[in-house]
Amino acid sequence: MSNNTTSIIVWCMYNSQSALTEVRVVHVDTNEDVPLQDSSFLIRISTDEKKTQRYFIHHIGSGREAYLQGSSKFHAFVKECLLRQASPDSDIPGSSKV
Repeated sequence: MSNNTTSIIVWCMYNSQSALTEVRVVHVDTNEDVPLQDSSFLIRISTDEKKTQRYFIHHIGSGREAYLQGSSKFHAFVKECLLRQASPDSDIPGSSKV
């Protein structure tokens, strides 16, 4: 790996009793926790006529914004690896099916 690459592992652990998800982020090379601050984000997902997905991320506390562009593969990754499925037909809230 180059010196400009940082690798992290993100653990998401859902507690069904409290209905909360704990997130832990660790540097791969040092095995040290990445300190995260308490924060809230607004995430908007839109799909254009060419089925290109765009993700708008707004940090509530600071007002800072970022944009990401994804594809159907990214959509499937988020849906299958990150979202807890309530039913087989569940989808990313607010996005159209790809």
